[in-house]
Amino acid sequence: MSSFLFEQIVNGIITGSVYALVAAGMTMIFGVLRAINFAHGEYYMLGTFAAWWVMSKLMADYSLAIVGGVAIVSVIAVLIGRSVMQRLIGQPFQAGVLATLGLSLILQNVVILAFGGGYKVFSGGWLEPIEMGDFGMSQQRVILVVVTLAVFAGLEWMVRCTRLGRSIRAVSQNIECCQVNGIDVEQVVRRTFLIGVAIAALSGILTGPINVSIYGGMGESITLKTFAVIVMGGMGNVRGTLIAGCLLGVIESLVAGFIGLQYRDSVGFIVLLLMLMFRPHGLFSSKARF
Repeated sequence: MSSFLFEQIVNGIITGSVYALVAAGMTMIFGVLRAINFAHGEYYMLGTFAAWWVMSKLMADYSLAIVGGVAIVSVIAVLIGRSVMQRLIGQPFQAGVLATLGLSLILQNVVILAFGGGYKVFSGGWLEPIEMGDFGMSQQRVILVVVTLAVFAGLEWMVRCTRLGRSIRAVSQNIECCQVNGIDVEQVVRRTFLIGVAIAALSGILTGPINVSIYGGMGESITLKTFAVIVMGGMGNVRGTLIAGCLLGVIESLVAGFIGLQYRDSVGFIVLLLMLMFRPHGLFSSKARF
């Protein structure tokens, strides 16, 4: 029983790392735009498909596919950031919802038209096993957790110690004052959006070998899970996102292991409803962002 419990917790942390990586980008975008990006899961999906295309069509290895996949999605993010996201500055919340929902449908259908609606096999990755006593896992899962910790450490340093980070914090607190003081708010929004999308794409690429099968609608479920994570961590709170993501992943894994796999996806919705009812500002911060 203790071995099974340990296995479920480890699996939950790995799953939670995926949620946290995707949610980190979404919560940064929310911080500067005050808009929930309903298309964020599609960038996770685009990263997976971009890496799959680089490996299957260009015959590159997985390491190059990581770089190529992030680069391709980053180019898409630059175009969308300039044409759509920067136009949402100062707009009503409903405008962001409608715009990102539309982007979600467009990106999803573009991928389906380009690659078909069926499942694709994502081959590649570092799948050699690592043994830890009676419990083993692939190197890919360990790398995913390590990359998650590194990304969050990098984000913390960037937000606290760089000019861009200080600009992001300023815009997240008061856009009007930033505009009066000469901060290029549109540039901050574009750069923040690019960072968030690149992180989501990286998450999709790293989980491709774990998921094995990929398809055009795979971004929808990750978007819904990400909502629960950012509400738990505090809307716009990057530091709380990592803990919230791992916490949700562990809860899901325990429910799947001890109650039933069919109840796993309901956990995120239950957690989301409970948080909105009893602590809408999140577990780790009442109002603060970043």
